[in-house]
Amino acid sequence: MRRSAGAWLAGTLLSAWTVGVGAQLGPDGSPIDTSDYSVDLTRGVVVSTSRVVGLSGAATSLAQGVEGGLQNPSAVAYRGPQWPDWYDYWLALGLTYPFDSGDFYNSGGFASDGQPLADDSTFFLIPGAYFQMWNLGIGLTVDAQFIKLDGVRDPMGNAQDTLRLRFTTFHIQVGYGFVDGQLIIGAGLRILRQRAYLSTDFLVRGEDVSQTLGLGAEVGLMLRPHHKPWSLGAAIFPQLSTGLWNRGNATETPDGDLVVGTFFLPRDTRLPTTGSAGFSYQFGPRPTNPPWISAGTLAADELARIDRRKERLKHREEEELRAAEQRGGPDRELCLQLIEQRYARKYEELKRARKAMKKLAWEQLRKQYRWDWPRRYYLLTADLWINGRLKNAVGVESFLFQTVQRSGERITVSPRLGFETEVWPTRMKLRVGTYLEPSRFAQSSARLHGTFGFDISLFKWNVFGLWPDDYRWQITGAIDFARSYGAFSFGIGGWY
Repeated sequence: MRRSAGAWLAGTLLSAWTVGVGAQLGPDGSPIDTSDYSVDLTRGVVVSTSRVVGLSGAATSLAQGVEGGLQNPSAVAYRGPQWPDWYDYWLALGLTYPFDSGDFYNSGGFASDGQPLADDSTFFLIPGAYFQMWNLGIGLTVDAQFIKLDGVRDPMGNAQDTLRLRFTTFHIQVGYGFVDGQLIIGAGLRILRQRAYLSTDFLVRGEDVSQTLGLGAEVGLMLRPHHKPWSLGAAIFPQLSTGLWNRGNATETPDGDLVVGTFFLPRDTRLPTTGSAGFSYQFGPRPTNPPWISAGTLAADELARIDRRKERLKHREEEELRAAEQRGGPDRELCLQLIEQRYARKYEELKRARKAMKKLAWEQLRKQYRWDWPRRYYLLTADLWINGRLKNAVGVESFLFQTVQRSGERITVSPRLGFETEVWPTRMKLRVGTYLEPSRFAQSSARLHGTFGFDISLFKWNVFGLWPDDYRWQITGAIDFARSYGAFSFGIGGWY
């Protein structure tokens, strides 16, 4: 029983290079009776971190750190003023839960004959980590989608079980800030891994019945002129298809179809070519696009003065050592040791002075950013997202219900608009937004979304010395609602 169930699901992982000679995909509404098709994984809804969801996905031009990496790969190299050391690191964790996912893919319920999937069938987990050195940034962000389907029948044993699907995309990114960080360019590798397994409990790893892998690229840039109230951004994600690596044991028919019982499996799953362009503008007295300044840069003059003192001391030490050598005598070695010890104490004093100077500059920059800057600002941001065509593809629900509903036959365009402000200085930010979600299906229509989000500052904690003593943690949340769809996003991270 387990073997046949595994074969059924493993087919989603079988490669695109297995070319079938069977029947062609029939018209919409007809049963799927061939493997000559792909599954379109396009998500029209915004699934990202809470800040991005609260802004309705309009974050291409202001992507910052892990929170913006899914929208624009150049976010990995963004250096804000909040961390004046030569290095920085970002950690973030986000969760999106569609509490009303009856029409998650905006398909109109055509393939499922109007019977929506369960509301608790899908959720998303987005962890990420970035590390930055000067103007260079590297990072990893994971976009994991979990789908649960109750009552899946084993094609051979007719047993009831729970099918769980996991689509995990790894974004490995690198970026650099040119022209003192005003032009940021980033690129990355996308790794799409699919896994299907049968389990009665999400926390219990079930039989791994299917896996596949695909590779793709991503490129992004941001233009953020210093002290200007505006910024621009753009990103492109070329088409990604699975089939690079696969594992499974589906049956191949004489016609070249991949089947388990009467269930026809697709050749591959795909993400279409996707592009975005964004613009943002900030009103209010708060500084916009401030340059990143390190503590060493701010204290450069004083540090140079200390270095010159050290060089003079070295010169004097060398002169005194030479004079002691020339004098000679029975106490020559003792004299040399005393000279070296005396100057070693002076070098240590200069070292402490240098450290104190850098600390003073660091504290000055942190104080300026956290307390001296005006907090009032009003941020408007707008994006335009475009998803390309896919040939001979059906939607995820079409594949699950084995009913033809073609997806991605036309280019789809999604305009997005967001607004953000800090309503309670250093304690709370609010966001609202709206976006139009086009449908990838001929039987459905576009739907308008409304979003709301917030950041709430909680408490200071240095995490056992990993962060500064004044590091403040926050919780973030967002709600996205539309016709036959509702989702809540939650995250934790640092207050910036």
